Amino acid sequence: MSSTSILFAGKKKVSNQKLRGGYYTPKILSDYMVDWAIRSETDNILEPSCGDGNFIESALNKLNRFNTDAPSSIISVELNREEIQKAKKRAEYINSNTILSWKNDDFFRTYMVLKKKKINVVLGNPPFIRFQHFDNESRELAFSHLRDSGYKPTKLSNTWAAFVQLSIELLSEGGRLAMVVPAEILQVQYASELRQRITQQFEQIILVTFKKLVFPDIQQEVVLLLADNKRKVLNGNCTFHTVEIEDEYDLHNETLEKKVFHSGAKHACGNIKWTSFFLKQEEFHNIYDFNKEGKIKSLKNYAAVNVGIVTGRNKFFILDKEVVSEYKLDKFIIPLVGKTNGLNKLRFTKKDFKSFSLENPAYLLQLQNIDYSKFTKGLKEYIALGEQEDVHLGYKCRIRKRWYDVPSTHISEGFLFRQIYKNPLLVSNKANVACTDTIHRVILKDKDINIEQLSASFINSFTFAWSEIVGRSYGGGVLELEPSEAIELPMPYVESIPLDLDLIDKEIRNNNIEKVLDYVDQKILIEHFGYQKHEVALLRQTWINLRDRRIYRSKSK
Repeated sequence: MSSTSILFAGKKKVSNQKLRGGYYTPKILSDYMVDWAIRSETDNILEPSCGDGNFIESALNKLNRFNTDAPSSIISVELNREEIQKAKKRAEYINSNTILSWKNDDFFRTYMVLKKKKINVVLGNPPFIRFQHFDNESRELAFSHLRDSGYKPTKLSNTWAAFVQLSIELLSEGGRLAMVVPAEILQVQYASELRQRITQQFEQIILVTFKKLVFPDIQQEVVLLLADNKRKVLNGNCTFHTVEIEDEYDLHNETLEKKVFHSGAKHACGNIKWTSFFLKQEEFHNIYDFNKEGKIKSLKNYAAVNVGIVTGRNKFFILDKEVVSEYKLDKFIIPLVGKTNGLNKLRFTKKDFKSFSLENPAYLLQLQNIDYSKFTKGLKEYIALGEQEDVHLGYKCRIRKRWYDVPSTHISEGFLFRQIYKNPLLVSNKANVACTDTIHRVILKDKDINIEQLSASFINSFTFAWSEIVGRSYGGGVLELEPSEAIELPMPYVESIPLDLDLIDKEIRNNNIEKVLDYVDQKILIEHFGYQKHEVALLRQTWINLRDRRIYRSKSK
């Protein structure tokens, strides 16, 4: 066996804490939310995932401040037995006449019992468990209840969304909801139905976001979802407020009063991503007016967008020149690019690929349709090395007929950034190379479409600003575009407009993206489509504001 040291390490094992979504709310947050939500000594309160009792302690202290003998009640649900015992002990130290009810069970299993209760306040921090770790039995229960309530849950839904949706269903008319939820609620596709329904179910919604992470142990942005006055009948006339503060220590009324503003209030604010509500009023209406006009078609009219190649273990399947040479794999590879930092240009040429391959693994092991009898000694040795390190046992590998056959390796005419830091980019694939799933493949729908003209037309303030609205940002300040989102990007493609493609390519390579924006905006948006300069300037500012907000949040920790 070769002496070359190759590590094919996969993803780290998921911790038990992550599997059960057990990240508890700082007391300063639970105190604030309780203070906002509980307004009467007779409130009947539900905490559907009480953990070790932060919200329970805050609620009992708030109820005691009413200084009355009037009874209130708190129902606390928690699946983990050890955690609910901690919560009970904390409650025992607080003298209160509040009626406490403890349910050590799955919230979705107790849901039908809870429906018989009169609940006018729901508090909490629902578990953040991703869909792939959502217990099957629990998910089926949750989805059954959701369907009964008129929802259409998808298999990509995470647990927190089901908690919020069903908690709302348990609320009485006039009730209030105060929950810590992932910032995903602002933008992910699987929460679109929740966003739409919640604006119909409450008269007023306040979203509080933080520039700094308030859960320092995890790279997960959160928002406070404060929904007031649940309606008896669904109605789209919702007043929406957004608040952005530095951190949890800004949570006091004086700060909030200064920072709250109405963001397109009392419009049908359901089926759009809530990220846009952090725009100024004029920015918000300007970009939605642009989109509503329909003068500019979307990218899906010109191209399909597919994910790049999913290998199952990049460290095994994507090779550098040394490994190719050592195992004599030249006949079993295709050229490939796997990092967007190598694509910062209008056109990716063969010369660009040569430079990229000098510093990066840039060759995909491609064995499909090659009979085993043609495998060389070096190839067999390399495959054996992968099996020694259990590459073949990974899910995507083991479901294949031959674990080392990577599917769907077709080469596209263009590349589109999937993960974006400063700005999105559509790049012409002049090098005719493949790409990994960190990059999307852009496949033209018509052979007459000029891929370089399409790529150049993509660089305009409307497309850039809209990408920040339709994409989603997680921790780290990176914007992510999925194919279903990318194809909806506005695409002012007009082949007859004379654009200096060489100039555009040069300026992109020199990191002068705003100079390119100035040029393309003038040529396409202003001269061809007839938009006013101040309208286009406002689009540019919209993009800059949303981009800078996203990036700043990654640095303010």
